[in-house]
Amino acid sequence: MSTNLSQTTSQRQVLQQRLILTQELQLFLKLIQMTTLELKDYLEEQLIENPTLEETEEAKEKSENSPSEEVIDFGIAGDSRLFGGENSDMPHYSSRQYMDDGEEESAWENRISSPDSLAEHLTWQLEVSDFTPEEKQIGSIIIGNTNEDGYLEVDVEGIGKLYLNGPEQASPDEDSGLETVNNLPDDDSPKPDEELLQKIEDVLTRIQTTFDPTGTCSRDLRECLRIQALDLGYSEDCIIIKLIKDHLEDLDGKDFFEIAEGLGCSAEDVKEALMVVSTLEPKPGRPYFEKDPEKYIVPDFYVYKVGNELQVQLNRDFPKVRISSYYRNLLKKEKTLPPEAKLFLKEKIEAAQRIMKCLDEREAAVKKIIAKIVDVQRDFFEHGKDYIKPLILKDVAQSVGVHESTVSRITSRRYIQTPQGTIELKSLFSRKIETSHGKEVSFERVKSMIREIVAEELPESPYSDEDISKILERRNVIVARRTVAKYRKTLKIPSSSARAAQKGKKRNESKSNDETYKQ
Repeated sequence: MSTNLSQTTSQRQVLQQRLILTQELQLFLKLIQMTTLELKDYLEEQLIENPTLEETEEAKEKSENSPSEEVIDFGIAGDSRLFGGENSDMPHYSSRQYMDDGEEESAWENRISSPDSLAEHLTWQLEVSDFTPEEKQIGSIIIGNTNEDGYLEVDVEGIGKLYLNGPEQASPDEDSGLETVNNLPDDDSPKPDEELLQKIEDVLTRIQTTFDPTGTCSRDLRECLRIQALDLGYSEDCIIIKLIKDHLEDLDGKDFFEIAEGLGCSAEDVKEALMVVSTLEPKPGRPYFEKDPEKYIVPDFYVYKVGNELQVQLNRDFPKVRISSYYRNLLKKEKTLPPEAKLFLKEKIEAAQRIMKCLDEREAAVKKIIAKIVDVQRDFFEHGKDYIKPLILKDVAQSVGVHESTVSRITSRRYIQTPQGTIELKSLFSRKIETSHGKEVSFERVKSMIREIVAEELPESPYSDEDISKILERRNVIVARRTVAKYRKTLKIPSSSARAAQKGKKRNESKSNDETYKQ
């Protein structure tokens, strides 16, 4: 009896410890997704809600008397001259000081229309992941058939049928290029074999587990929550996963004793597990539901040319917080505090400690990732977008020792002010395209080549996508016709027939004007 009680107590302690770790991990994941402005708002809210948290006097003085950006020493391997330290000669700018007088009103590069939709966010990750072309086509079909809540609306066999029967069966979105199964092939069409179905499952699993948001493209709520719980470090045989897999429907009745009997644990264990489940996101696409109106942006990072060197600056325009020494000392006087006050202070101080710990971890992760990206893309900062090098999420993740989804979370919706203008940080990623010589060129470089080819064409006979594909091949870049069409659309270049019609119309208008002038 005592042995069973001891085991139950031990299990509960482990579960409680894991719950604390879960809270920390979820807070960390929440913080790394925040932009500088969002983090500022969050910390200001916490300063109001949590009396044990206070802004440091040093931070107050800095915000009142000087710019709040900080030159950071990343301390990474490689050429450390890239990054400025405390004694750097690099000038300190604020986002306002960086612009000339009156420029703020007309700085079109500082404007964004709206954040990405879920489909756009997933498609970007697909493009800068190391999927094969075949896997990317499968991934595109999966994303194209995922609803705004983040759930896949067609089964694996349906995806296989669309893949086998070609894009003509799909209803592609002109902007995103995603393929949706609005018209599934008929029963006489080729059926996917076991090998293809397994490949689709593998691609789907990778999207679900490595893309942000975790659990997206799930087929049902159970799968979605299970994937999120596994991502937090829970094993398949733990109570939380068992609760999700076998008793999700039973939670509505909250009969913890009956659920506990089915799981072979105590009702308290079920309650602890439910606390974890309740923190998971049942609709992974929720953050992408609403699009903000057009707004001005504030860079999260700055890259400057100082002499012949590049240096990076981190925008720290948010409160620097600490735990109040007054409340720390008050908590030490346990004997004089009422139990309710003691519990309140203890919980608030623990919450403040979690925030500070996660802020430190956030900054460490951000520094490592931005350092790697800037180091790889030196040529872009010096010479412009035609010099962006191939860079995918996995490259950065492996280099700095984090998960791909962490890189995605940190680089999404962040802006960096550079000698080439203010750009989205994620635009510094570019998929790899191999040349016939075995070298790699970036997606951006191929788009520039397409733009150049179209600019050189004869007005009376514009190049078709097939023509452009062949010209690229002669320049040692192998790109399929369909891919050329996709890139052309992203460049807002009309089709060859539309370009011919536009140029024909201009010639007719010019001829008409000449005749009118002669009269």
